[in-house]
Amino acid sequence: MLLPSFAIGLIVNFMHLPMWLTILVVGIYIALLIATVINQKKIRSAIGNKLIEIDTDEIRIISKTRQDIEIISLDDVEKIIVKDEYAIPQDSIKDISLELAGNTRQNYIIVTRDAKKKQLDFEIDTHYMISQLTKLIDCWREKGYNVESISS
Repeated sequence: MLLPSFAIGLIVNFMHLPMWLTILVVGIYIALLIATVINQKKIRSAIGNKLIEIDTDEIRIISKTRQDIEIISLDDVEKIIVKDEYAIPQDSIKDISLELAGNTRQNYIIVTRDAKKKQLDFEIDTHYMISQLTKLIDCWREKGYNVESISS
């Protein structure tokens, strides 16, 4: 989200900057653009063609063609481990600097079934998704599922 505003600021202030600084800034902008494209390719290759759908009774892992790959019924789960706080990756400048250093923000849910733990990693796109996930976790607690929170 930062890159488009950077480009607009560069275009607006283009005439007021010395030529060497303009070339340097354009070079940095192009390098950031390339890093973003590489990062998106890595994300797509790691995710593959899978989506995760979470509701009050089950978690479904589906393909992009809407075919079920795996369905986890929460009635069969012994424990659900959730994070205290979920966040959008690259939401702030601090998150971007941490990610460039190799410390990526992770969002996950761990389900324990038959003494086996399965970690479901996912990426959150909007703040609305965070609020819906929080409501869903509260609903799981109200239904009596064994939900345990861990700090990030």
